[in-house]
Amino acid sequence: MDKWKAATEVKVVCALLLGLGLGYVGMAVILMFAPYSSARTFLLPVTSLVLGGLVVAGLVLRMSSARFAGFGVSFLFALLHALSMLAAELFWVKIVSGLLFAGYIYVAVLLNSMPVKRHLLGATDDA
Repeated sequence: MDKWKAATEVKVVCALLLGLGLGYVGMAVILMFAPYSSARTFLLPVTSLVLGGLVVAGLVLRMSSARFAGFGVSFLFALLHALSMLAAELFWVKIVSGLLFAGYIYVAVLLNSMPVKRHLLGATDDA
């Protein structure tokens, strides 16, 4: 199988979108051991994983709309984790939400970088 030839920034965005979703699912697994938890605990984590996977698929297939979808996903879940960080009672949930927040903001920054634009749009440095 041929190696995927893309800039490092594109590969980091793909890894972060999937890794942050998996981290959120991992946090939900731990929260399932809390009293009065239900299967609804997995609703948002699985949604973040699915939407992140769709953006990654768009980036791999070089769909230019994947960049804007990535902005939407990253800002939506960054806001969610910022609010979760403020509202959580458990200290470790605050820490994990803060790390996930920072990760989604970093994804948004990388989506606006020139290597990602060059990967998707074939942009030059003059633009």
